[in-house]
Amino acid sequence: MSSESVKTATQTDYFIDRSAMEIKECALESGIPCRVEKKFRTVILRQSDPDCLLLKRLAGTRVRENGLVRITLQAPKANRYLYFRPGTSDESVIRQIFQAWHYDIARLRRWSSIRGFLENHHLKGRRPLIIDAGANIGATSVFFAMTFPTALVVAIEPEEHNFDLLSKNTEGLDRSCIRAALASEPGCAVVLDSGSGNWGFRTQRSESDNGLPCITLNSLYDQILSREFFPFIVKIDIEGAEQELFTRNTDWIRNTPVIIVELHDWLLPKQGSALPFLQCISRLDRDFVHLGENIFSIDNAI
Repeated sequence: MSSESVKTATQTDYFIDRSAMEIKECALESGIPCRVEKKFRTVILRQSDPDCLLLKRLAGTRVRENGLVRITLQAPKANRYLYFRPGTSDESVIRQIFQAWHYDIARLRRWSSIRGFLENHHLKGRRPLIIDAGANIGATSVFFAMTFPTALVVAIEPEEHNFDLLSKNTEGLDRSCIRAALASEPGCAVVLDSGSGNWGFRTQRSESDNGLPCITLNSLYDQILSREFFPFIVKIDIEGAEQELFTRNTDWIRNTPVIIVELHDWLLPKQGSALPFLQCISRLDRDFVHLGENIFSIDNAI
């Protein structure tokens, strides 16, 4: 990457464009060797997912640390390692975040107004609060932290082993990792294994006091928001638990400029898991943008 492109992408302290990010030691980028390999897999081997072995090839050639493989994420502010479990859904998570750029809000048509909103707060000395609910191994948290260097990222993940990797991957960042279930009310929950891999764990409210704690977005806002922090992004990928989350105590929605949510009617047919979210935002003046697996709900007051 040329120094000029880095300079262009880092013209502000509060935002780093993805063009300034680079993944080392990995075939995630769209360079010639990667394109040739993908074409070979698609045309000759007739694979439906030509990306599927790119990270596995890396896993076979890199030195492992306690069974984990790492890639290097390079950005103007700092380089960092991102660890993953080879041969698992972790590989697909990394591809989604750092190849398909699922959470890059700069690709939205509303980006200019969002950036202006961000800049206005920055000039007042305020920092964005970003909440990553269903943080998994922390790839999205790392992406947000690298993209918005002044942000505080609160990462919420219920599953024990994912949480351990999340903590490792986000170490040294301005973040808070919370092992809990995101819900509409305080209480307890249990973690359920759906059998779809490390990114498919679900939570279910429990009557037992010995379960995982439930945390609410209203309580997080009450604890964190101040003259220093302002709400910016809430990302939600909680495997169907959004049905309960959006049923009640949704005051936080009005105070959140950008909400990114993956809905799971496709996973839980005839259960209406998306309905509470749709009912909530239909009553508000917000844009509804569907990109890939995610819905971007953007406050039109920005």
